[in-house]
Amino acid sequence: MSLQWSFSLLLLFAVCSMSEVAGLAPPLKVSAFNIQTFGKTKMSNDTIANYIINITSRYDIVVIQEVRDSTFFALNKLWAGLNLTGPWGLTLSEPLGRTSYKEQYAFFYRTPKVTIRGTFQYNDSALDVFEREPFAVEVEYYSVAKLANNRIALQALHTKPTDTVQELQALPNAMRAANASFPNAKGIIAMSDMNADCSYLSSSNRKQLEIFQNGTGFTSVIPDTFDTTSTAGTDCAYDRAIILGQGVVVSGAATYRFDDQLRLDVDTTLAISDHYPIEFNLY
Repeated sequence: MSLQWSFSLLLLFAVCSMSEVAGLAPPLKVSAFNIQTFGKTKMSNDTIANYIINITSRYDIVVIQEVRDSTFFALNKLWAGLNLTGPWGLTLSEPLGRTSYKEQYAFFYRTPKVTIRGTFQYNDSALDVFEREPFAVEVEYYSVAKLANNRIALQALHTKPTDTVQELQALPNAMRAANASFPNAKGIIAMSDMNADCSYLSSSNRKQLEIFQNGTGFTSVIPDTFDTTSTAGTDCAYDRAIILGQGVVVSGAATYRFDDQLRLDVDTTLAISDHYPIEFNLY
């Protein structure tokens, strides 16, 4: 364990203790959720739509991936459902992809707790490494670690499965570029379905990637042992959260196993998504 990460953990324990004593506001609950083929067909099913609203409303900010919604029906229905729990905002990337098949990244956030101060669309048109270029937002929130407002960047990347190694090799540059575009940001978290396990990323290839190496300044908070898929028979940590920057303090990284928590059958589970949301607390 690095000295930097050890210090962050000590700081986190101190913050948690102070928060309990002083009755401070809780940390932000942050999530990344690949909702498989999120579009009109899926959200036209009221039962499935209500489950998706229920799941996403657990968070203060969540980035949805695999958004394929040219009519905005699905996005608007989710947004309307979330607003029944309090005011929410939405920041959306442009449709991304080399072919007619395109996806968007959608950041939903509770406006009383989170303010979006800026966006950054990474452009790699010269090298064209990414199928769907990373998209980042600068968020401002009240930090219970600093007892003051804080800014960090959150970045989404849904890798093309067959290009996972090449895209994750390029991710550090994309993270640094996004962080540099927000001068007031104290760090960045890339969080999304990176296809970073099993047949798409072998253990040997993973060890060669900067984002998973010790001493590089990057920290992966979703362990290789996690299963982020809801499909029976798979056990893969496809979805990850990668931190760069000493100003980012998190805890409680986990997957939300909505099938178990909501007591869903297999068909309903897969109708929602073949991925679980990943989640963590941001201080």
